[in-house]
Amino acid sequence: MSVTMMLSSVLLLLLATTISKIQSANAFASSSFKKYGSQHHRLASNKATVTLQSSTSSISNNDSSTPPPSVLCIGETLWDSLPSGIFLGGAPSNVAVHLAYLFQNAPSASSDNKADESNNNRPTVAVATYLGKDQLGKEAQRRLALNGVRTDYVQYHSEWETGMATAILDSNGDATYEFNTPAAWDGLCLDSNLKCLIQQREEEQRTDGHEEEEEKGNESHHVLFVLGTIAGRLDNDHGATSLSTLMSVRNYAPEGTVVVDINLRSPWYKEETVLGLIRGSSEEKEKKKLALLKVNEEELVILERWCGNMDTNADDLFGDALKIRMEQLAQALNTQRICVTRGDKGAALWCDNGSGASFDENPGCSLPNKKNNSDTVGAGDAFLASLINSLFIHGETSEKALERACALGGYVAGCRGATPAHGDAPDTLRNVFSIV
Repeated sequence: MSVTMMLSSVLLLLLATTISKIQSANAFASSSFKKYGSQHHRLASNKATVTLQSSTSSISNNDSSTPPPSVLCIGETLWDSLPSGIFLGGAPSNVAVHLAYLFQNAPSASSDNKADESNNNRPTVAVATYLGKDQLGKEAQRRLALNGVRTDYVQYHSEWETGMATAILDSNGDATYEFNTPAAWDGLCLDSNLKCLIQQREEEQRTDGHEEEEEKGNESHHVLFVLGTIAGRLDNDHGATSLSTLMSVRNYAPEGTVVVDINLRSPWYKEETVLGLIRGSSEEKEKKKLALLKVNEEELVILERWCGNMDTNADDLFGDALKIRMEQLAQALNTQRICVTRGDKGAALWCDNGSGASFDENPGCSLPNKKNNSDTVGAGDAFLASLINSLFIHGETSEKALERACALGGYVAGCRGATPAHGDAPDTLRNVFSIV
């Protein structure tokens, strides 16, 4: 019996005594998952069930009437097994869920259009991932859809199971992970839907270069690609295809349309793989710059070592000293922006504005009422989602974007699981990270 099946069976037994208390309309087969407290996470009735595509092919996205997503998060979708329960996770999927929450409360693209009262003009987010043809995969897709994430780029593996990560928390609530291997998310393919989206984005960028500047707000129709590095943990020798898919997106997507979120989980990373995803292929004559690279303070040190920046001090995490470190690394890694998160000490953002560079810091937000059973899982993903929403969807300043991102990341760090509902946040934080 596989690890995933064993975990699901154990959880099913633990929840068996509570099933009778759940209304029959909600007694969907997903009772093998721990029930969330908020409405956004509660199991829905069969009426909300999403129809799945059979086989290993992706859902068709050939309907020309369906606009492309504003953001496409590419990488792993898995289940985080925490002491407090089993939660939907995977960094790209967490980013997608938080973006969906933010988009649901966001103003429409054009405030002058009467149709703005509908959702037609709001930005959307989709996830490109591989799920197993199992109950865990069905439930993952269903919850993504219920949370407002488009699943028309989801693919399904006929042999490998949906990913599961057992999270081991330390005294600070920080997690280390053990993954089932191989998992479905190791088999992500560059299918026709993904290829068409990249080609469409290239055509849009070429058109923008020859036409007058479009109305402000239409930027949300231009796709931003968010790549997570964990999905590239296995190379082709292991039968995995996710790494080559991520590299294809990095190399073929237009300049300034790719965000890379570094997540170094030992032993699942290699120097050449991570640097390749950040810099792009060495075969390209003119390497395309990243739109944004996000790292934490530990990953900053590792990247500096890989790039040969040996004269830096790991303790220089503030002010001009940090600014110099970030500028040097941004130049070495071919990125327009680099963000360094510092846990409860906030974050910093360096940006190349073409005519010059800017550097902003935020001290973060304190959470005096942090729950004893909280964890930091997903806090960095929530931070990145808010940063993307502010910088690329709404065109806000770096200073404002950092303020919002620190508020949302701080809220998630004080909760259980990676994607708590934004509506449950204290007003003091929600009023900061929400754009209304």
